[in-house]
Amino acid sequence: MVVRVVVVGGGVSGVGSALALLQRLPQCSLTIIAEHFTPTTTGDGAAGHWEPYMSPGTSEEKIIQWSRETWELFRGWWESGRQMGVSLAYGEIISRDHMQENPWRHVPLAYRTLTDAECTKYGPQYRSGYTFGTFSAEVSRFLPVLLEEVKELGGRLEVRRLSSLTEAAQEADLVINCSGLGARDLVPDPAVYPCRGQVMRVRAPWVGRFLCDESDESFAYILPNIETVVVGGTHQDDDWRLEVDPADSRVIWDNCTTLMPSLKAAVVVQEWVGLRPCRKGGVRLEADQIKVDSRTVPT
Repeated sequence: MVVRVVVVGGGVSGVGSALALLQRLPQCSLTIIAEHFTPTTTGDGAAGHWEPYMSPGTSEEKIIQWSRETWELFRGWWESGRQMGVSLAYGEIISRDHMQENPWRHVPLAYRTLTDAECTKYGPQYRSGYTFGTFSAEVSRFLPVLLEEVKELGGRLEVRRLSSLTEAAQEADLVINCSGLGARDLVPDPAVYPCRGQVMRVRAPWVGRFLCDESDESFAYILPNIETVVVGGTHQDDDWRLEVDPADSRVIWDNCTTLMPSLKAAVVVQEWVGLRPCRKGGVRLEADQIKVDSRTVPT
C-alpha cells in the first residue's frame, strides 16, 4: 500500500519537511497543500541570517540542537558551491546593556566577546557585544530550488486554502502540519499569534559585515545579502498589519543610519512586511492525531 502524506504549508518548514521525507521514503505519495508558495511566503522577504532565537517556553537544548542542524545544512550548501543564495559574513552584535554569554557560542565561526574599546567605537553608550561569522541563506533563492527537488522526487503542489487539518486528513494517511501562523485556525491553536516584522532592502555594495544593535531603545539590524542589504526592523506582537507603515520606515532608517552612517548613501529598493509565527508557551513540535470518520490519522 502506498502511504499518502499531506504536508500543510508551503514555506521553508513545509517544503523542507516534504523534501526530507521524500529523500527517506521515495515510495510515498506526497502532496504539499498551501495557500501560498514562493515567492509570496513569509520567508521570501527575510534576510535569512543565522542566529538562534531563544524563544521563551522552548528548551534551550532544543533550540541549540535545531540551530546547529540548520547551521550544518547552510554550511553544506555553501561548501557545495550550488547557487542556493547562501553567503558567509562576519559582523557584530552590540547593546547598551550587559548581555549574557550566549549558550550557542560554540556553533558559529570565530565567536568571541567584544572588548570595551570595540563596543564603544560604535558610541560611548554601548557596553557589551560579540562577534562571529555566520551564514545568510536567502529564502527567495533557495526555496525554489527545494521545490524543484520535491517535484523531481514525485511530490505534488496544490494551491488551496484549508479550513482545518481535518480537511487535509480526509485524503491522507499522515499529515505534517507546517502551517506556521495558519495553525492558529487550522489546529486550532489560540496560543499562536503574529509578530509583525517590517524591513527595507537597500543597495549598499560597500556593506560586507553585519551589524545589529539589540538595545530596546535603538533596535536595528543591518544584514548583507548577495545583491542587497536588509535593514530593519520591527518586532510587534499581535499585530496583523501587512501594509508598510511610514512611521516604522522612519524609525528603521533613523536607527540604522545612526548605527552605520554610510547607509545614508544607500538606495532603497524595497520595503516589506511579514508576520512571523510565534506561540505563547513556546514552539510546539510533537505527534498528534486527527479522527476522520472511522480512521485515526497521525499528524
